[in-house]
Amino acid sequence: MRKIKNILLLAGGDSTRFWPLENKLFLSFLGKPLILYQIEELLKYGELVTVVANKSNATTVKRLVENNNIESVQIIIQKDDYSGMAGAVFSIKNHIKGEVLIINGSDLIDHSIILKLMPLIDQENKLIMVGKQFNEYFSGGYFKFDDEKKIIGIIEKPDKDKRPSSTVKLVFDYFADIKDLLKYFSQAKTQKDDLYEAIINKMLLDDLKHTHLIYDSYWYGLKYPWQVLPMMRNFLILLKGQKISTSAEISEKALIIGPVVIGENVKVGAFCKIVGPTFIGDNTIVGDYSMIRESQIGEDSLVGSFSEVARSYVGNNVFLHRNYIGDSVLDNDVMFGAQAVTGNLKFDGEKILSEVNEKRIDTNMNKLGAIVGKLSKIGVNATIFPGVKVGKKSWVGPGEKVKYDVEDKTYLADGEEKGNIKV
Repeated sequence: MRKIKNILLLAGGDSTRFWPLENKLFLSFLGKPLILYQIEELLKYGELVTVVANKSNATTVKRLVENNNIESVQIIIQKDDYSGMAGAVFSIKNHIKGEVLIINGSDLIDHSIILKLMPLIDQENKLIMVGKQFNEYFSGGYFKFDDEKKIIGIIEKPDKDKRPSSTVKLVFDYFADIKDLLKYFSQAKTQKDDLYEAIINKMLLDDLKHTHLIYDSYWYGLKYPWQVLPMMRNFLILLKGQKISTSAEISEKALIIGPVVIGENVKVGAFCKIVGPTFIGDNTIVGDYSMIRESQIGEDSLVGSFSEVARSYVGNNVFLHRNYIGDSVLDNDVMFGAQAVTGNLKFDGEKILSEVNEKRIDTNMNKLGAIVGKLSKIGVNATIFPGVKVGKKSWVGPGEKVKYDVEDKTYLADGEEKGNIKV
């Protein structure tokens, strides 16, 4: 099988809309960081994978690659010549030559689609773009077609009633020669943060030979924190059968149903029920009478007695005790006091909204619990309302009813923010 000479993996984003979670690329799925999964998969189809990182995450990416003895990967730091995605792409100006496939590091896609690109590459197309059809509005770039279904432009984030088509452009762009892209940086102009799309529009105006491919398999992006849940589900459905470490201690009175992975030194108490697909990381303890279903539990965590974790992402070193955690995301080192719970369904059954950068965003989810940043503590008998986000290193006092987002390093008690936590 012929491999693409260069695959460019964009990993330099600042993850600001991902609050209260941190760098999305290092989130672990089935025990492996997302960025590492991406690199390993892409090396099946590319001769060289170039990761464009930022100053804060480049060292961590390099360490992951080295510790896993992965070759044919180079890591460069995004420069400041241009902002956004355009800046990331321009950063590789002196690092690669020839053909390149550009992919977003936080987008999960079936990489075997690269095989479908090969016949189009053989037709000597200079630019190949990939799109996916969405029934509901998606905040991204849309293909604009002429009467012959040929792409004549990319319309970035149009109004819902002004979409030029139902096909959203994915970050999955093939260029026969990187020089064909780089030479347009000095020609394209825009007043918005869409220089990369403006460059492609300029290329389309010059009638560079191009085509597109409609992708019809799974696609998950990590732009907002609640999107961790559908991406987690996609990883979980990959589990086949049961894989239980020989060092795990499982009570004879526990019930395990469906595809389940249980790591080393895990302890599962009496009368527990674990329903797959579920992943439980090393050294985690599941107390008596607990239930875990369709969830991922990290390493060194405690799902204390009489707890229920349903369709949730639970990080490493998380401590639960008599809790209900439904459709929620708990980052590393989170603690829930006894009988604290996450609400995950509005009484009216409507989709749950979340505030991001002072805007109310439709999550497109009817069930969404809490999203809790690392090192936060939730007091006994507290209730977190559907879709509420709790910042990093924050404390929620006992019995609190948390209806609105809680900022980082905040102590919430008696319904009021009592000031910053000194950490």
